[in-house]
Amino acid sequence: MSARTTLAAALILTAPLAAPLADVPSASASEVISAGSRCTVLRTATEQEDVLALSGVFAANWSAEILRDIPAAAEEMAVARSWHADKTSEASAEMPVHVREAVDWVNAAGQRVGYRGDEATAPLRVLVERNDLRRAGTAPLTMSVDRAAADLETSLRTGAPPMLADLREQLSVPAEESWQRAWERTPGASAETAAAGAELRLCAEQASGTVDRANATAQPSPSPELPPLVLGLPLGQIHLTTVLELFREVGVLSR
Repeated sequence: MSARTTLAAALILTAPLAAPLADVPSASASEVISAGSRCTVLRTATEQEDVLALSGVFAANWSAEILRDIPAAAEEMAVARSWHADKTSEASAEMPVHVREAVDWVNAAGQRVGYRGDEATAPLRVLVERNDLRRAGTAPLTMSVDRAAADLETSLRTGAPPMLADLREQLSVPAEESWQRAWERTPGASAETAAAGAELRLCAEQASGTVDRANATAQPSPSPELPPLVLGLPLGQIHLTTVLELFREVGVLSR
C-alpha cells in the first residue's frame, strides 16, 4: 500500500472517530484525542525527532557537567557513552565487560564526591530510553487520564518534560546541581517542557484539541462523538486497532 493510499484510508476511518482531525493544524502542532478515560497524542515524525534530539543533547550536557565533578573519569565516561549512543534497552542487557567496568568506574568516582548509586551514569539511561523511543517510531502515544494527570504533576514539580521528569526526582545535591547546569545549557529544554505539559493538560482534562508546540498554546476542540457502529463490540475495537495501525504505517512511510 502506498503512503498516499494509507494516509487516505487512515483519514477515512478516523473521520467518524475524531472530528478534530478535519481541521488541519499548523506544521508544529500535535493532536490530542480524548475518548472516555483515555487519550491519544499524535505527533509528526519531525516533532517526535525534535523531542528525541533534545534528550540526546541534554544527555551530552549532563555527562559533561558530571565530569566537572569527576574529571578523572573522562576516559571511562567516553567509553560508556560511545557504546550506549545507539543501544536500546534490549541491547544494553548484553553490555561488554570493558563497558561495564567503565560504567562501574564512573559510578565509583561519582560516589566519592557525593553522587548516589549510579547517578553519575544516569545520562546513559537517557540515551537508552531515547533509542527505545526512536526505534518505536511515531506510533500514537495512548495513556489513561490518571496517568496524564500524574505525569503533568511530576513535570510541573520537576520542571522537566515527562521523558526526563522521573529521572530528576530525589537526586543527590551534586547530581541536582549538574542536572540544573546541563538543563540551562540545553536549547529548547524549557519550551519542550511547556509543550509536553500542554498536551498532558488536555489529556488530564479529558479534552481534545491541538497544541502548537512552537509556543505551547493549546486549542481545545469539541470531544468527538463516537457513532454507534464504532462504539459496538467487537467491531469498535477492530475499527480503533485499524486506525492506530494505519497511523503507525503513515509515520513509517513519511520518514
